Amino acid sequence: MAATRGMRRTFVLWSALLPCVLWPTGAPAASLSVAPLRIVLTPQRPVASLTMGNGDEAEVAVQAEVLAWSQEDGRDVYQPTREVLVNPAIFRLPPGGRQIVRLGLQVPAEAAERSYRVFLRQLPRDQALATEGAGGAKLQTLLRIGVPVFVPPLQLRQALQWRLQAKDAGGAKDAGGAGGAGGRGYSLMLDNQGSEHIQVTQLVVRREGGGELLRKNLSHYALAGQSAGIALELPALPPDTRLHIEATTDAPEPASTVTATVLVPRAPAASR
Repeated sequence: MAATRGMRRTFVLWSALLPCVLWPTGAPAASLSVAPLRIVLTPQRPVASLTMGNGDEAEVAVQAEVLAWSQEDGRDVYQPTREVLVNPAIFRLPPGGRQIVRLGLQVPAEAAERSYRVFLRQLPRDQALATEGAGGAKLQTLLRIGVPVFVPPLQLRQALQWRLQAKDAGGAKDAGGAGGAGGRGYSLMLDNQGSEHIQVTQLVVRREGGGELLRKNLSHYALAGQSAGIALELPALPPDTRLHIEATTDAPEPASTVTATVLVPRAPAASR
């Protein structure tokens, strides 16, 4: 039941996050909803819940699993864990039905924030439906929903550094284009040395003393003590050009807007 920063709203998922699965008959993707969109657990409130709804006309089977969430080389890494338990682990949602899923914290808080995701994965049906007419194998889309779960740190410490990295340079390379004609792809690296995550929800890039180069809405996390990369496509700029970064985050006011200045790096040397 614990949720933070206005996240108590329902998120209806229409997009697929898992590969398609072949079925003998056609079946569209289910319409599933989850609320809240973020869970906070503490030793004082070690139990919380979320609600999943099925807006489809067919029954949906779902598996719930909690994974420890970290970041390496700017990418998300998930590993099995027993530090947060989930119940029920498998359930069925009838048409128009709702299911409460409970989470329970099994470990104490630490100096740095603990981070997890509870994944709610739609399961294939046990048996294929009878075909209508001469229909052949068609695609059914299975949905996978990941809800962040955080255990706040014992003491809050904020320390965030930004740097711009050429797309082909070593280190983290986020998904995204490598730069269109006359442009170049970069990774904007967030080095979060604080004790709590930061979520960037909007990013604005301007040439120092000049006009706006990029504005994008997103949902990108840099976990406590770790780094994350955001893919950017910018027009061609001379090396060492100073860029002004303005990021809107999930931090409470007045700290929700973060600003920084970064330098355009030199292009990596072409490999021989």
